[in-house]
Amino acid sequence: MKKILGILIIVSLVITAFYLHFTDQENIVAGNSPGESAIDFELQTLDNIPTKLSGYKGKPIILNFWATWCEPCENEMPELDRFHQEYYEDVVILGVNITSQESNEQSVRNFVNELDVSFPILLDTEGVFRHYQVINLPTTYFIDSNGMIVDRYAGELTFEMLEQLKVKLK
Repeated sequence: MKKILGILIIVSLVITAFYLHFTDQENIVAGNSPGESAIDFELQTLDNIPTKLSGYKGKPIILNFWATWCEPCENEMPELDRFHQEYYEDVVILGVNITSQESNEQSVRNFVNELDVSFPILLDTEGVFRHYQVINLPTTYFIDSNGMIVDRYAGELTFEMLEQLKVKLK
């Protein structure tokens, strides 16, 4: 009986997640594929600073969508931070936490502090991830200095992969 109940709970959670993700269809617009302009948005940082994607126009951007409960995101975060520390003059890294899918904002702060993340973390309480049709976490967009998406990668990135993809941002 416990096994059946457990399976029912898991199935209902999966169905609920899909429903919540895909029912907000009016928020899905063009601008999330390579060759298109990146969709502009404004979100608050962990320090409550309003930050617009377009505020970084003129610099290449690595836009990384992630969550604290995502193990590949946790594995990737030190790689992103190492890349940020080495290439911060050339490329902006913005971490977009899917805050609407977190248990609370404090868990995001704890995660970032524990991993000593040095690049800006934006709190997506607005569902920006839906505009970018983020289904898997982590998902990373590579945006050139003109605001055009040059690549998209779903999955865990390494420092070496980031260096290879950086070349496309020139």
